Amino acid sequence: HLDPDEVIYDDVPRENSDSTTDEMIYDDVEFGEEGCGSSLDNGWSSSEFESYDEQSDGEGRGENGLPDMQKLVKAARDGTKDGLEKTKAAVRRGRSYIKTHCHERKSTCFEDEESELFIEVECFNMEPVLSPVPEGLSQQQVVRRCILGSILESEKNYLDALKRILEQYEKPLLEIEPRLLSDRKLKVTFYRIREILQCHALFQIALACRVAEWDSLEMIGDVFVASFSKSMVLDAYCEYVNNFSTAMAVVRKTCASKPSFLDFLKQRQDTSSDRVTLYGLMMKPIQRFPQFILLLQDMLKNTPAGHSDRLPLQMALTELETLAEKLNEKKREADQRCEIRHIAKAMNERYLNKIVSSIVWALRP
Repeated sequence: HLDPDEVIYDDVPRENSDSTTDEMIYDDVEFGEEGCGSSLDNGWSSSEFESYDEQSDGEGRGENGLPDMQKLVKAARDGTKDGLEKTKAAVRRGRSYIKTHCHERKSTCFEDEESELFIEVECFNMEPVLSPVPEGLSQQQVVRRCILGSILESEKNYLDALKRILEQYEKPLLEIEPRLLSDRKLKVTFYRIREILQCHALFQIALACRVAEWDSLEMIGDVFVASFSKSMVLDAYCEYVNNFSTAMAVVRKTCASKPSFLDFLKQRQDTSSDRVTLYGLMMKPIQRFPQFILLLQDMLKNTPAGHSDRLPLQMALTELETLAEKLNEKKREADQRCEIRHIAKAMNERYLNKIVSSIVWALRP
């Protein structure tokens, strides 16, 4: 069992410090047997959906080949089993569209929506590029393009951070001899990073295809809905967030017991252009959904009533808020289990101390 308070690593704040509490979006909870919030209040009621035109062209797609958004929206709002199936079918058609229109990508990058397989990280190299601003745009259209640019830049930086964790930390630690971390500790430290990167690799491909058509569609909300409504996204993030405290405990204890490991971390930080620590990189997934919510709120504020992207943006915000709430709920449950284990351990220790004291007293001459 790893006790986070046994050692101190100056780049990793203690879990009980005030500064950590202020910085963390979710509460720290250790995962499983290794050790031991509320929903976001952003002032926007995502349940306040506006009315929309239910007329659509049967089961077909829109003129651009994408799944008909009216059908996707209606199916999602119905909330029925049939509605959910229609939504999943619409998402699959959208992914098929992406697959067809991205010939340079390997077909193995995509699996069926219900498959548990992830793409290989090396399978994509598709960075979304926004075309120059065309003439004749309204002020609101220009603002929406700027917000889209912020989304693209934010996602690029996030992907770079995830890749840095794997390429500059996990990979060298796997290759260094003698080993600084055992296989078990490596797995605990970088738990679910690769799966999170793979989720966002798919998201980047979808973003790239949509950005290429931005001037004709001006829609982004449905891409978020399709990308972050998958169970594999919740699973990967939930397990990562719950394991975060344990991972940082491994880092702190190893820094105290192996000076060479501390030297490795400092060398990686010193040679990076931004000097971000491993802790700073590992915090990125914790902060991702709140960042998305803020960006999409800005986009929604600059999307006029009746715009085809308004309802999809509201759906996307609802999806992201729900993910954040579920993560907090999972962490509260883990926190309760951790507290129960600590209480049970303390009770057992007191009981054993009483037994030992009784034996010592009985053996006194």
